[in-house]
Amino acid sequence: MKRLMVLILSITLIAGLLVGCGGKDIEKESAGVDVSLESEGNQLWPRKITDATGKEIELKNKPERIAILHSVYLEHFLALNNPPIASAGSSRGDAMKAVNEWETLKPYKGNVDIIDLGSSREINLEAILKAKPDVIVTFKGHGGLDEVYDQLVKIAPVIQLDFSSSWQEQTLACAEIVGEEEYARKFIEETESTISNAKDKLSQYKNKTVALFRTDGKSFITRGDKDYYETFGITRPEGYPDEFETLSLETILSMNPDYIVFQDFIETAETFVKSQENLSVWKSLEAVKNGNVFYFDDSLNTFGPLAMRLTAEKLVDMYLK
Repeated sequence: MKRLMVLILSITLIAGLLVGCGGKDIEKESAGVDVSLESEGNQLWPRKITDATGKEIELKNKPERIAILHSVYLEHFLALNNPPIASAGSSRGDAMKAVNEWETLKPYKGNVDIIDLGSSREINLEAILKAKPDVIVTFKGHGGLDEVYDQLVKIAPVIQLDFSSSWQEQTLACAEIVGEEEYARKFIEETESTISNAKDKLSQYKNKTVALFRTDGKSFITRGDKDYYETFGITRPEGYPDEFETLSLETILSMNPDYIVFQDFIETAETFVKSQENLSVWKSLEAVKNGNVFYFDDSLNTFGPLAMRLTAEKLVDMYLK
């Protein structure tokens, strides 16, 4: 009898411990964002988010009206099938201009209507207030944010993400804001598979070098870093810097890449190339002689989830043309 009582008491204690563990918050981390939510009944809301600045923000319900202060996050929320109600543009153009013109966002053209919040360089409080957002999203270090932060939080909770983190982490961070973590993980896996397949196809061209540039209309500005080249399994020409630098045409000649890619506003890049066409140095480049100068849309410079997927596809098309 005594042994039976001890056994019952032991089972009761273990059950109590398990219940106690089940009642703890579930914590997840990504892109500088921690999420805590109650586990009872798989409840998603309310949830508390600690953003990249360490501030804790409570979301009582799933945000239905998301305002983003830079178009860099347009592709993240569109990819998650949660388009923002309002968005600032980048330094050039408004949000709907991006949706209508960016190659990465072509699948969404005509399917979304996004309120314009103006340029990301000037946070428009009046426009944001008029959009009536449930949450405001931007990145830590957004220029001018500190000056208007106290006014913004009176409109809606403000969540700042870590722009320096990987596209996977930033995608998951956006997903956590709208409760779409499971969908985000599947999307990330599919995108990583697309990149991996492209890398396999490009592995036979390891001996071919590619130089990636932007331009200010006067110079060659490097755009690809070491991680970019490693991600897609492509080869940098010798002397191509790891940091973004402005280079002369003579420096490009010393690298003499097999392929040259301008990843920029296409009209800007084409105008720049036209200004080089009569120069003997330009005409002597291997990429030029073999017709291997390509133009990728500026939207790929977000290095976001849709940009990375599209880049993989375009690189394969370029090498296999």
